[in-house]
Amino acid sequence: MSAVVFLWGNESLYENYRAALHSVGCEVCQSHDPAESRRCTGLLLPGGGDIFAQLDGEEHLLIQSFVDTGRPIFAICRGMQAVNVWFGGTLHNFIPGHQLPQGDMIHSTRAADLMERLLGSAPAVTSNHHQAIAELGHDLTAIQWAHDGTVEAVRHNFLPIWGVQWHPERQSYAMRRGDAADAAPLFDYFRSQMR
Repeated sequence: MSAVVFLWGNESLYENYRAALHSVGCEVCQSHDPAESRRCTGLLLPGGGDIFAQLDGEEHLLIQSFVDTGRPIFAICRGMQAVNVWFGGTLHNFIPGHQLPQGDMIHSTRAADLMERLLGSAPAVTSNHHQAIAELGHDLTAIQWAHDGTVEAVRHNFLPIWGVQWHPERQSYAMRRGDAADAAPLFDYFRSQMR
């Protein structure tokens, strides 16, 4: 079956996400129009700006559509925060130590469950955020943590929904770096969820 991923956002942004998805054989439909997601087999929610207490209506409906149909969602950075808020969780508005003035911070993590199977028990990751999960949303389980306890990855207990707080698109394929784990297995796993 063809894998068509809806990438939420402007077409002028997110080149690294598109490249990673293309590397695993996915077609990308990039738009801010949730109606275009109906033909897609998966949803990638990318990084971006801050979330203030709740999601905008279109983003809320987009996530609802994929939840209702059981299609997989892979959420990255802000995307993971959006999924957490959608499921009733809360965010810290500012946490120190996870962002540099420019570029990515590399730090070690502790992984369990799915993340441990994909990347091992202590993968180094690219961090660049100041918001983070405070309280987990309903039916979400934390599966990776930074040294200070910040949640770095979650999965849904029943649905094919999962996310990471860090940036796998900036540490895989052409963006592979020597100081962080190869994140290609995350995109391979996402592709395998689309049937």
